[in-house]
Amino acid sequence: MIKDGSLAPGDQLLPERQLAEKLEVSRSAIREALSALARMGLIEISPGSGAFVKEASIDNIIEPLASIMLRETKNVFHLMEARRILETGVVKIAALRSTSTDLFIIRDAVMDIRQDVEFPKDPGEADVDFHTAIANATGNPILISMMAMIAGMLREAYGPSRKKLMGIGKNLWYEHHLEIYNALARKDPDKAAEAMDRHIQTTIDELKRIYRWEEVEFTGK
Repeated sequence: MIKDGSLAPGDQLLPERQLAEKLEVSRSAIREALSALARMGLIEISPGSGAFVKEASIDNIIEPLASIMLRETKNVFHLMEARRILETGVVKIAALRSTSTDLFIIRDAVMDIRQDVEFPKDPGEADVDFHTAIANATGNPILISMMAMIAGMLREAYGPSRKKLMGIGKNLWYEHHLEIYNALARKDPDKAAEAMDRHIQTTIDELKRIYRWEEVEFTGK
């Protein structure tokens, strides 16, 4: 009913008993299904009031997905592998398509990153803004959505490690982003991809140190 649009955001689902009768299943099966939908961020269960359909959004999908997928530390590194493949391609497209407005927004994010390094206030948000702005510069809605999903999962994955990641070297975190921006400004897709790859590899190395993993192999297993 949610999938086919019969129920819109804000609509209330039928009570458990009526759903069980309509779908010809037990009430325990309905309760399990409702719990699963709530974990997926598709509905909100309000005690005493019932279950309501939630507005679809990237956050509603990412938060429950990330909490399940990232229970194992190794999946953090699998996420970084996926990020590396996606972002090195995204930045090449952005280098060719970015407008002066796009570059202004990206440059502004770089300056915020510099500020964060010197005076940490909300660690990592400027970094998310930077990578999101690069995705937006591609003009490709699919890539933009994929990057939004990756960014959401990274928020969950990094958690309290954000400050430590931003402490890479003295100014290396800032310099990495500035290097990526400079390549974008020069419309040099290869240099932009190289800079992005270098940045992500450094992040992976730091995550290994934080998680105390001597070696992590991306075997997909």
